[in-house]
Amino acid sequence: MAKSRTKWILGVGCFGVVVVMGLVALLVLASFGAPSLPGRIVLGITLDGPITEVTVEDPFAQLLGEQPLSMRDLRKALIRAAEDDRVEGLRLRVDSFGGGLAGAQELRSLIARFQATGKWTAAYMDTAGEFSAGNLEYLVASSCEKVSLNPLGDVNLIGLSARTPFLRGSLDKLGIEPSFPGRKEYKSARFMFTHTGFTPAEEEMMGWLMDDIMEQLVGAVASSRGLEPAEVRHLISRAPFFGQEAADVKLVDELEDWGAFCERIEARRSTAARTVGLSRYLRSLPAEHGPKIAVITASGSIMTGESRRSFNPISGGEVMGAETIAKAWRKARELRGLKAVLFRVDSPGGSVVASEIVRQEMARTAAKVPVVVSMASVAGSGGYWITCGATRIVADPATLTGSIGVYAGHLNMKELYTDKLGITFGEMDRGANADLYGDLASWTPEQEQVIERMLDRIYNAFLERVADARGMTVEQVDELAGGRVFTGTQALERGLVDVIGGFDEALEETRKLAGLDPGAPVTLVDLPQPKPIWMQMLEAGRHDEEALDTTSASLRQWLQTGVVQTPGTVWMPPIWIR
Repeated sequence: MAKSRTKWILGVGCFGVVVVMGLVALLVLASFGAPSLPGRIVLGITLDGPITEVTVEDPFAQLLGEQPLSMRDLRKALIRAAEDDRVEGLRLRVDSFGGGLAGAQELRSLIARFQATGKWTAAYMDTAGEFSAGNLEYLVASSCEKVSLNPLGDVNLIGLSARTPFLRGSLDKLGIEPSFPGRKEYKSARFMFTHTGFTPAEEEMMGWLMDDIMEQLVGAVASSRGLEPAEVRHLISRAPFFGQEAADVKLVDELEDWGAFCERIEARRSTAARTVGLSRYLRSLPAEHGPKIAVITASGSIMTGESRRSFNPISGGEVMGAETIAKAWRKARELRGLKAVLFRVDSPGGSVVASEIVRQEMARTAAKVPVVVSMASVAGSGGYWITCGATRIVADPATLTGSIGVYAGHLNMKELYTDKLGITFGEMDRGANADLYGDLASWTPEQEQVIERMLDRIYNAFLERVADARGMTVEQVDELAGGRVFTGTQALERGLVDVIGGFDEALEETRKLAGLDPGAPVTLVDLPQPKPIWMQMLEAGRHDEEALDTTSASLRQWLQTGVVQTPGTVWMPPIWIR
């Protein structure tokens, strides 16, 4: 009791401190108001670390210098700067890029849009990878007209590498017998449990993904650097390049440190121009007002309940809670003056029930106003399921999507528990299938038939939803489905998406379907609302306790029943390409 009282007092005290600091931050920032800017501007942007999809304006975070960088902020700044007569150039520093290949493509598109207005751009890198791949960093930096590199830096434009883990060898050593039936041969998420390497179908699929993404990488670099694609391929085969070598092969223009780069940029800009950072520039911009477009952001593995973080070692991380996203759809429908919804999806799938809950709410909304899907890095399996019924689907060229298939998982762990760990279970059942979801025995032939019926039911439902949404027959969908994963460009060729592009292209499609003029000012309403940093700080302790409780509960379940959770039935294979 005393311990709980102490924790409560500490919690209230911390809350009070945060509130006071937040009020101080608000007062300080309010006293300054929107910062005044010089008549001529060079926009300065630094990329370093993870990039979130969206953040909320948070004076407390701004005061502490902890406001995270988001793709939404980058979009807003670059688009407004392209139209701003005060802005004459862009100074970009690329230390690292945590936005994935699709995010890099979107950022390149924004920089190209900026350059198209006649404004100059220059990028600086200390290094593009240091004893690590630098494909993404170089891809972003090379979108600028001029690229500078520290003399001791490297250009690790070394090509693509894909790695897929296989657990079968470990399971055999532990005495665990896996059984993972699925629909169909390209639904390879299950093979990580049942195989020790690629199946022929999986190897074929990984091949077409790698080939297409490599073509995109080569084409982008060739276009930016004025080189032939064949020459870029040859350079990649010779990489990495060290300092002067990178300049000799025309991958960079200048060898200089950050100080020299800044001095050269200062000499290039007009006399009256001053460099203004991203945050300051954004705070100076007047808010855009116009018709309402809701932006629903859905990221992570799809599970029932509220959005949260999962500690599952296989499919852990950010969780798209079906109830959280369903509430967002309901709230969107209640917005007065709503013109359309932009549904931003970044998910490898998960639970079929959770996916259907989200899809149903999306379809209800699409029956009232246009719904445009913007696929980010991944929108596969359940992540594609939730888009079925949208008015239009937009995908980045490198988006991983499709994976229209299903599988079920079962691990017989009896030998591990009994022979390896010495754990035995008293077993007693009532009902022929009472132990259907247990992990202490293999399925009986009758139980295997039950599982096959489940898989057929889910797979057929998946095919039907895609067929209805894409104007195809079930047979046509089945022919291109089978669990195959495609890039965005490949999905467009097969009729699974409508347009290639990023968030901004999706927003233009949304404007068009809503009957608005291209580029017309709109009010974007984010759902669910992102939380400011002070609220995240308050919740951090609670989340830590929940993580411990969840881990303890999972451990108790494992010890009591022998059941180990596996990812959902509509979860795409773990594919990492870098």
